[in-house]
Amino acid sequence: MKTLKLVGLSVAAMAALSGCAGHGPKDCKTVYDFRPPATYEGKMCVMRCGHERTQCRSNKEQQYTNCEHHNRMVALEFERCLASGATNCYSASAPPCERPCLGGTCGVDQCEMEYRFCYQSCGGKVVSREICSGCDGWDCD
Repeated sequence: MKTLKLVGLSVAAMAALSGCAGHGPKDCKTVYDFRPPATYEGKMCVMRCGHERTQCRSNKEQQYTNCEHHNRMVALEFERCLASGATNCYSASAPPCERPCLGGTCGVDQCEMEYRFCYQSCGGKVVSREICSGCDGWDCD
């Protein structure tokens, strides 16, 4: 009976591997499953984590907005100086504004990383798993 289970497992593993073989690069993303803490205090702590994540995202968006505004003001001031006919206009190079990565669609979302850490510190569990496409429907871990 144990041999049969082992053979069945081997067949399933081979099928999973062959499902991804030769189909080009797979497009994978990590998803997170959240298992809440059991206690009331833990659940309240998780709520605070959510509020902190919301505040973090708001701060990141505000930093981006402020940067964009600053860069527009620098450009306008330079254009105003040129339009006045002055010959000593200074073109300050404005740093590029980095759009915050919110929701994980563009790489590392710092607010989400902090949320997962906070969630775990409250007693919850965060389980990550990869989901891939381009593997003929197989979950290609």
